[in-house]
Amino acid sequence: MPLPLSVLEKLEIAHRLVAEVLGQTPQLYDYRLDHALLVLELSIKRAHRSPQMRLRLPPDHREETFLF
Repeated sequence: MPLPLSVLEKLEIAHRLVAEVLGQTPQLYDYRLDHALLVLELSIKRAHRSPQMRLRLPPDHREETFLF
């Protein structure tokens, strides 16, 4: 089972998606997507400085502890 994504990885995926959409539809630059791209970029920079946001989370095995 793959490990869940870290906060940093999720931010990078979101940034790539927004950048891809803006690249395909330049008419959306007048909307808030360009602001979202900037906020994501700043969040990624902050996440790079935080070890907690860079690390992958350990798998959650709570479901395995239930006895049926």
